[in-house]
Amino acid sequence: SLSHFFLVPIPPFPDPYPTFSQSPSRLFLILFPAFPAVKPRLDIELCPPQQNWTEGQEGTLNCSAKGTPEPRVNCSKDGHSLIPGSICPVYRAHAGTYLCQATNELGTAQLNVTVWVQGASGPGAPGAAGAAGAAGAS
Repeated sequence: SLSHFFLVPIPPFPDPYPTFSQSPSRLFLILFPAFPAVKPRLDIELCPPQQNWTEGQEGTLNCSAKGTPEPRVNCSKDGHSLIPGSICPVYRAHAGTYLCQATNELGTAQLNVTVWVQGASGPGAPGAAGAAGAAGAS
């Protein structure tokens, strides 16, 4: 743990003129955190609630959190996790609402993030020939 220990002299009270004694009976061990601890926070700048991806390209779920100690962030949809910041090929199945949770020792923050997947279009787009052939076959 990132903390510091200090021996702090405590003056005898009540006394109109406090004096700090170095007597061992007046020294107390106090634990101070090395930095102020802060609960996790997800805000729309670090975790945009609406994200657009394009099918057939690479996508990254952008979501990070603030807090001290640094929160762990996990996003999931329908029981499947997607690691924020990781790159993956985009499929239509990625579309939907993900529950993103940031957790540290002080608690958990959560935010819904909706991923929209745009279909690839134009000549040479992945799946374009198969989609046109399927449409013509029906």
